[in-house]
Amino acid sequence: MIQFENGEKIVKIVRRHYFVIMPMVFLMVLLALAPMIVINLLSSGFLPLDEGIKNMVEVLVSKWKVFGYSLWLLLLWILFFIEWTDYYLDLWVITDRRIVDVDQRGFFHREVTSFKFEQIQDITVETKGLVETFFKFGTLHIQTAGHNREIVIRDAHLPEDARTLILQLSEKLKSISIQ
Repeated sequence: MIQFENGEKIVKIVRRHYFVIMPMVFLMVLLALAPMIVINLLSSGFLPLDEGIKNMVEVLVSKWKVFGYSLWLLLLWILFFIEWTDYYLDLWVITDRRIVDVDQRGFFHREVTSFKFEQIQDITVETKGLVETFFKFGTLHIQTAGHNREIVIRDAHLPEDARTLILQLSEKLKSISIQ
């Protein structure tokens, strides 16, 4: 759980773009349909199989098809849930005072890093290729003074908007502290 300071307000939450998870969703749908395609291919006679093998496949399918397919779908659902959790819980919380980077790695490993706007030295947006340009996602890099590493969110949705917002909030905070 992220602890916020008194009076701190969330301005924006930056997540990874939905396009990043679409290949995995497509693969899961394909894998969900694969047993039905294989069974139809084996029982249709399209492949030249021995009659004994064909009968064995039909008996196996008739006895175990509901249980086996349900088990297969359960396994796929669990894999999807693991991927979705990692996708959904990777985020940046931009508040009026700081940025909180939440990096979820599996179910039980989470790294939370926070840094104030005063620590920001450089913000870089990296957009590679036609797909990232067309769907407006890319990688945000923030170099901070207090950390010896770079804070990165890959495949961020609208990274230029997030960069502009961070720079505006940083300038606003600097102008308030000068006065």
